[in-house]
This record gives sequence, structure tokens and C-alpha cells, in this order.
Amino acid sequence: MCPWFESRWYHNPDKRTSVRLLHFGAAPMHDPSTLTYLDPTFDRLRQWVDDHRPTSIAVVMDSQTERHCLPLLAPHLPPGTQFLRMAGHGEGIKSLEHAHALWDSLEGMGMDRQGLILALGGGTVTDLAAFVASTHLRGTPLWLVPTTVLSMVDAAIGGKTGINFKGLKNRIGTFYSPEGISLHPQMLDTLDGREWRSGWTEHIKHLLLHDAELPSTDAASPLRRLLQGEAAQDEVATALLASVRIKSAVVSEDPFESTGRRRILNLGHTVGHALESWAMEHGEDINHGEAVAFGLRVCLAMSQAHPDCASARAMDCASCSALLQEFMPLPCAPPAADVLWALMGTDKKNARGEVQVVLLDGPGQPKEGVALTFGEFERALEQVVAD
Repeated sequence: MCPWFESRWYHNPDKRTSVRLLHFGAAPMHDPSTLTYLDPTFDRLRQWVDDHRPTSIAVVMDSQTERHCLPLLAPHLPPGTQFLRMAGHGEGIKSLEHAHALWDSLEGMGMDRQGLILALGGGTVTDLAAFVASTHLRGTPLWLVPTTVLSMVDAAIGGKTGINFKGLKNRIGTFYSPEGISLHPQMLDTLDGREWRSGWTEHIKHLLLHDAELPSTDAASPLRRLLQGEAAQDEVATALLASVRIKSAVVSEDPFESTGRRRILNLGHTVGHALESWAMEHGEDINHGEAVAFGLRVCLAMSQAHPDCASARAMDCASCSALLQEFMPLPCAPPAADVLWALMGTDKKNARGEVQVVLLDGPGQPKEGVALTFGEFERALEQVVAD
């Protein structure tokens, strides 16, 4: 037994169902929205399993999703399904060691190309499991069941996989489409307040990239109701699917990051990923949503000051930044500007030795590939920290 996983049989292992052997190709990268379903009863997943009869199914999860989310999924899976539970959770599991352990477990159970890897968890679980599926046997069918707001609106959408390497976020990864993605809103009931609020950061990013106006921060606004946990179920579903549509539309234009269009989804992430890398190195408890929320605040400040974004000066960035600070505050003070700047220099979307970021030249008007100087970043950081 590998040290990072526990294998479990939750069903009768004496499986006696007949199995058809089929070859699966990757789902089309050009239309990711067709892969994503609001699937509260797992009808789509069960239909896929009935149609394809996979030779084996392995559910990858962590201890939290085993406890809180597996009871919602397990009744819909066939006898003989095997469950692989990781001992840890969070960014620490997105490692080469965990990928190796999972490959070893899949080999030990005899997983072949006619099987199915089912990722049950937040963004760290889906990123890792998708990376392993894309590389195991050069591609094993994959189904994603994201269990957090963050993974439903962003991490599971778009066909990216990734693990961290040498303290840097998503340094190794692939592009790989799942067979499908099931959104089960009831799983969000298992989140604590911090995970719920910070998960909507990526949704706010999508609104900034897409909408003709900045998100309303009024007391009665739908966004504020979402963040406060007061939105009705249909409002939550509408927000989830809105983010899926916005991100899917961008991905469909540039599925493999070959034209640069997909880079607009990096809004707030150059700073956010640098902050996460610093936090991992120093043992600080900053989650992805909080880091990106801070990065968005810095980017809004930089947009209003940058000469290439003249239209941004008319935006009410202060209200949006205050909303992010209210609901997704950093749990600790950020490091000095030069520390973050050094980590920003390692971002994989940089070019020609320049730190390049995404800024806003007005609501819904992103500008990608904007070269940034240290002075511009330092001034924006100081402004955000002082607010």
C-alpha cells in the first residue's frame, strides 16, 4: 500500500456484471460548456456509466470529501467501484509524490484505458486527478465532480490539469478534457463560511472580465446575497452556470493558450499565485480564493493608474475592492513588494523577461500581456495594503 493513499471497497467486490470494452477519445476541447451539467441526481454520470460500461472505476478524494461528499455520490456508483483516499488535503497534495502514488495505485488495481477515474473534491483534487488521468496510459477517461464553489466555477472548467513543483503553483500540467463534469449544488452545503465566501472570487473575476458594468455591491445585490450565504438555491445555480458559460466561451476561443485570448482568465492570478507560493513556503494559511481576491484588488489599482488603461479611471474600483476585502480578507499580512515581485517573475505567462499581467481598461474590457514595472506594482500594493 502506498503511503499517500488508502484503497477502499465500499461495494461488493465480487462484481458479476458483463462489461463491454470500448476505446474512448478525449472530449472536444473547443466546447467545454457541453461537458458541464447541473447534475443534482447524477443522472448524466449514471447515463455515461450505463452507456460505456467502464471496466473499472476509481474515485479519487481526500479525507474531507470522503466524510462530507461521498455519501451523496456513492449510491449512484456501480458495485466494485474502488475508492482512493488521500491522507492530506489542500495545495500540498498537488505534488509529484502524490501523482506517483496515484499512478502506482491505478496500476495495482489494473486500471486500463476503458476504465474511469472520477475526481471527487475541490480544485486541488480535480487538478491532481486530472493530471494523473491525462498521463496514465497516455490518457484514461476522466469525470469530475467538483465539491467547492471555487472548483465548480473555475478549477474544473477548461481542461487544464496541474501539480505544483519546487514551491511554484501549477508548474507541471497538461490540457485534458474530462468525459463530463457533474455540478451537485447540495455538496456546497458542506462548506464552512470561509470556503464559501472565498470560492466566489473566481465568479467575481468572470464578471469583471465579461460584464459591461462592475458587479453591484449594494446591500440587496445578488452578489452580496451570494457572499453572505443568503441566496436561494436557484440564484446559486444561476451564478454557477453563469461562470461556467463565461469561462467556457473564453476557453473555446483559445483552448490551448495558443492565441493569447485565454490569458485574460489570469486576471488577479499573477499576484495571487505569487502570494500562494510565498504562503506555501512560509506555512501561512492563505487559500486560493483569498490570494486571488488580493490579486484582483492590486490589479484594479494598477488598472486605474496604468497609461494603457485610460478608461479604467472612470470605474468605481473602490467599491469592488472593498467588497473583496470584506468577504475574502487575507488571514495574514502580505510580504514586501520585492518578495512578491521575485515570485511574480516566475509566472509562466511572462514573456521576453517582463512581468506581464492582465488589467482592465474598463468593465468587461481586459487587456492581456501588459508589461509591468516594479514601481507600478509597488505603488498599487501600497495602496491596497493601506486601504
